[in-house]
Amino acid sequence: MNWSDFMRTEINILSDREIKIWDYAESQTGTMELVTEKLSREGIFEQYRNIHKSYLNLFFRSDEEPIKLETLKRLIFLNWYAQVEPSCYTGIEDLDNATVFDSYSILNQYLIDGKIDEEFMWMLSFYSSWDYTILPFSENKLEALTAFVKGVDTSVLSCPKNLLPKGVMGNRGQMGIYWISMSVEKLN
Repeated sequence: MNWSDFMRTEINILSDREIKIWDYAESQTGTMELVTEKLSREGIFEQYRNIHKSYLNLFFRSDEEPIKLETLKRLIFLNWYAQVEPSCYTGIEDLDNATVFDSYSILNQYLIDGKIDEEFMWMLSFYSSWDYTILPFSENKLEALTAFVKGVDTSVLSCPKNLLPKGVMGNRGQMGIYWISMSVEKLN
């Protein structure tokens, strides 16, 4: 197995770990508070913090731009999702602030360098509608990211509906599950 295949395998393993946690969180019953307490007690949130950090580590270890971009997409999604969706449904809670900031710093540089692809552009535009999830990390520190977030028209949710090829969001962790639920893929 060459280094490139190893990196792709690692990203798939992280995706599988995300799906297992999401499946487990989704299977829980009881009040939101009880489920959150149970997930915390069982170490589920800590497992997700480790996945989040693993994506950042994978980003730094990879030399391949497609892998770096995909891991960055997943990091930014998790940063956003941890703040907008209750942890009892996702298994994600209290992500490491240093990891969150590092991923936003990378994103800031990607914006400066024009390394954001079309998919990431609409994803980031969508996340920016919840500016409170990004601005506390970027304002007065990451100028390009702050300008991007503040420049988004929040009256329009900018994600494609039924336009992407079927399966494009498969095997992409909770990010893929979320975007499939938002009907970005073609129906058939």
